[in-house]
Amino acid sequence: MEEILDPKVLAKLSNLYLVARTVVEGFIAGIHRSIYKGFSVEFFEHREYSPGDDLKYLDWKVFGRTDRLYLKTFREETNLRSYLLLDISNSMNYKSDTVSKLEYGTFLAASLSYLMLKQRDAVGLVTFDSEVRTFIKPSSSPLQLHHLVENLKNINSKERTSIGEVLHKIAGNIKRRSLIILISDLLDNPNEIINGLTHFIHKHHEVIVFQLLDPAELSFPFRGQYEFVDLETKEKVRADALSIKPAYKKLFQEFLDFYKKSCAERKIDYVRGVTETPLNQFLYQYLNRRAQYK
Repeated sequence: MEEILDPKVLAKLSNLYLVARTVVEGFIAGIHRSIYKGFSVEFFEHREYSPGDDLKYLDWKVFGRTDRLYLKTFREETNLRSYLLLDISNSMNYKSDTVSKLEYGTFLAASLSYLMLKQRDAVGLVTFDSEVRTFIKPSSSPLQLHHLVENLKNINSKERTSIGEVLHKIAGNIKRRSLIILISDLLDNPNEIINGLTHFIHKHHEVIVFQLLDPAELSFPFRGQYEFVDLETKEKVRADALSIKPAYKKLFQEFLDFYKKSCAERKIDYVRGVTETPLNQFLYQYLNRRAQYK
């Protein structure tokens, strides 16, 4: 099954619905219900601990304040509304192997749509680069998956991005409290992106950020003389790869650390994914963590 769920194999499937179903059914097989329902629960109230209760639901923050043991209890959110925000700008087209960040992001968006609609949650889709290109309102209709998949199949990226500015526009158009899921490489001005995400928080939305990266962006495996081309501005820089590698890795790590820290400070769920990771594994690791800390 793992071989089928390899992103390289999924990229060869022309049917995006089949990709989503393959990923989600592979993910669901054998997992605990609390993980499967990871998107569809909300905190309800505390109750005092009793011997035999599951310790993983203990609220240690409350214990630290009161020196008493309380459990967090949850209820299923029956009308969860979610928006998948997919960055389709040119930087997402980068790939060092067979799967681009945009392809992986499209697989992820389709799979999350399939998963949430299977839970009878309402899900919508927004695609954007420098502007909003698609805005589909959430629905739990059985026809919604077909609608979303058809739009994801016809993505045509050709613009540079302006993530922060676009996030403000999207936040202004979403009136009801929702789950906002951003799928992007976040390769834009970090401060402006965080400001845009904060706009959602101020409007009482819950926010999840999936930052998708190519393995080469993390490891910088290049050697010798290279001409590096910005996929959005087309700016070119010639450099000896080995001589700039230490500075590149330092700056890129600072870039990643900024997002991790800034999101944590705002209670934004930040998840980093690499395009070589099987999608069911990526979903399992994330939702398992979410089920534990929700």
